[in-house]
Amino acid sequence: MHLIYLNIEKLLPGGIKMKLSEIDHNLAVQSTLDIKGLKYRNALQEPFAIYGLYRAGESGQYMRLPAEAAEKVSPGVLSLSTHTAGGRVRFRTDSDYVAVKVRLRDAHWMPHMPLTGSHGLDLYVYDGMQDLYQGSFIPPVEHPESYESVVRFPDARMREITIHMPLYSGIAELFIGVDENAQLEPGRKYRDIKPVLYYGSSITQGGCASRPGNHYPAAIAREINADFLCLGFSGNARGEKEMTEYLAGIDASVFVCDYDHNMPDSKTLEETHSKVYSTYRAAHPKTPVIFVSRPDIRLYEQEDILRRDVVYQTYRNALKDGDRNVYFIDGYQLFAGNRRDDCTLDGTHPNDLGFFRMAEVIGEMVRRCLAGNS
Repeated sequence: MHLIYLNIEKLLPGGIKMKLSEIDHNLAVQSTLDIKGLKYRNALQEPFAIYGLYRAGESGQYMRLPAEAAEKVSPGVLSLSTHTAGGRVRFRTDSDYVAVKVRLRDAHWMPHMPLTGSHGLDLYVYDGMQDLYQGSFIPPVEHPESYESVVRFPDARMREITIHMPLYSGIAELFIGVDENAQLEPGRKYRDIKPVLYYGSSITQGGCASRPGNHYPAAIAREINADFLCLGFSGNARGEKEMTEYLAGIDASVFVCDYDHNMPDSKTLEETHSKVYSTYRAAHPKTPVIFVSRPDIRLYEQEDILRRDVVYQTYRNALKDGDRNVYFIDGYQLFAGNRRDDCTLDGTHPNDLGFFRMAEVIGEMVRRCLAGNS
């Protein structure tokens, strides 16, 4: 085993340079594993179960929607469809550790999102009451496109595992490793309902959560034990006709319509927003639809107010037409409370506090919708 250190140097008196990870070894990232008895298995094979992706077990591809559908929408959606935001693996094992060996499709570095969120995976364990975070599979900063990592447990006993996949990169290969003598079985299933469908922009995709499990759809899914599909496309959620038709082909328990940001202005948003709703409603007359306006609304900006009015008007028109299964969340309420101004990292994209508050507000509405349709 050897360590790759974060490429961050501190200039000491006398001109001596030291990397921070040489000063504090807690910042070191393990790049190769030397664990006796470690056995890897392909995550696409049983007993592992993949959720949140398009027929991964059948196609052998980690995609959020099929390439033939994505390419009809835009080059951006085609590229982003390979990003595994919302992808999960579930299984159970009595191994005292879980390792991953992952090869990503590419590597990129964003100044406002840590690699643990864009390229990393994280692991949760169900304790009989709730899924609890246990650790992250952290990519090395120099070569985040291919790495091994391990999460260890204090003892060897049967655990229900959920692993969340990277938010802003695509997986080419994923292998999951446990002790060769450990039991490995199918994991806990989600409740027997259709998945919750989310459509939106970079925020819906998970920008800029520090790790995948903090992404608001993932947090909601843990609270209600319901599967979900995340169709958030960074910079590319524009309500295109082809995307609208694809969404209408998805039979969901709840549809969360969270797009706004990527339209150039309120006028172009108005041209598409009601069509996304009406197309989906025609295909699914009884599915609850939740409209969400942008969380980072600036009340002093007229254009921001006009955008919110467009989303609200779609909701009002649906009510006027007799639809009693539509709901509206004013995005201003998503960051409400003390330290509202601390909910983003760049004035737009939520940090972990922002995603927590989004999960609380949107999650409560999703719960209400599911209760009303049960």
